[in-house]
Amino acid sequence: MIFSAPRPFHEALDAAQVKSILPTTGRTFDLQQLDPAIKRRAAFSATVTSADLLQRYRDLEDGLLTGQLDQATARLNIKQMLAEMGYEPDPEHIGDLQDLSSDTRIDLKLETDVQTAQGYGWDLQGQDPDVLDEWPAQELYRAFGPADPRKERDWAARWERASGQFFDGRMIALKNDPIWDRIGSPDLFDDALGNSWPPFAFNSGMDVRDIGRDEAVSLGLIDADTQIFPKQIDLNEGLQASPDVRDADLRAQLEASGLGHFEGDVFVFGPA
Repeated sequence: MIFSAPRPFHEALDAAQVKSILPTTGRTFDLQQLDPAIKRRAAFSATVTSADLLQRYRDLEDGLLTGQLDQATARLNIKQMLAEMGYEPDPEHIGDLQDLSSDTRIDLKLETDVQTAQGYGWDLQGQDPDVLDEWPAQELYRAFGPADPRKERDWAARWERASGQFFDGRMIALKNDPIWDRIGSPDLFDDALGNSWPPFAFNSGMDVRDIGRDEAVSLGLIDADTQIFPKQIDLNEGLQASPDVRDADLRAQLEASGLGHFEGDVFVFGPA
């Protein structure tokens, strides 16, 4: 299970703690319009308007990242808070993703947020010059199957659509190849999270593993003496974004979160 081996490195914690709380009435479709840079800096969940609930999620996710909590305990904590708030789900959606108190909805939120923070941390660590020199490439592979096999996605087709190369059926590329941006791009895939590290999509079950220099050379990805330069991965990178957000309420919610402000169609991070 995802939380059986906690990864309490500070890069993952930094990725989680840098986020601003974003209460929003926006549904999943609305939030998909947000620029990935905004999503990386905002703690939100579709139709969740309670800042207290979002803060509780963030606190619990910190506990999961440090290994001080397990997922079952975190899930129960959220359920108890919702009960104290007097939350009652729509009778037509009890137990599904629109039910804020369902195991499915709570687990999706917890797992996606924690995996995203971990993925950011591992990606950042992988850009250490010495690590990158020794392990310059990575492979996309299935780490675990989907909870519902009927919802299995064709990641080979996705890789091909994103112009990835195959090596005897394996999906491998240099760590700094644009393919990692493309397979997580909402512009290409409706379910994408906007990450250039795992998870690239909700409930994908896909992860990456390092490929050493000797294998990268044998595959023709680099020459033996090729020097690989780190990319910049910074949550303060790209201090402006141009999200396709036309809904006035969602714009107002973004600005009210303190995350930034709009100047025309450009969202500028930080105070006006």
